[in-house]
Amino acid sequence: MATTLEKVRRLEQYLAAEKSLTDSVLDTTLDKLLARERTRILELKARLESQCQTFETTYGQTSANFYDRYQNGELGDEMDYIEWSATIDMLNNLDQKLALLES
Repeated sequence: MATTLEKVRRLEQYLAAEKSLTDSVLDTTLDKLLARERTRILELKARLESQCQTFETTYGQTSANFYDRYQNGELGDEMDYIEWSATIDMLNNLDQKLALLES
């Protein structure tokens, strides 16, 4: 069974071969898929931002300040710090994915 990426590549090849192809159903479907993925990412981003806000309240500092200090080795390796750092990394990754979807 083909992976999603293989299917997308196959579709890309098909569309490239059929340059004059204009299919409103295909366009609408792709738009809906991109919008669905964008919505999914935004929902996950909101949950992760909420987690960061909880950490910020608990530790009395912004996530940006924490992340700089954590990356510079100024803080320990407490489980909360590891989780907070991972949450920030996930948020950054989601921002990159959103940029790709919106380009």
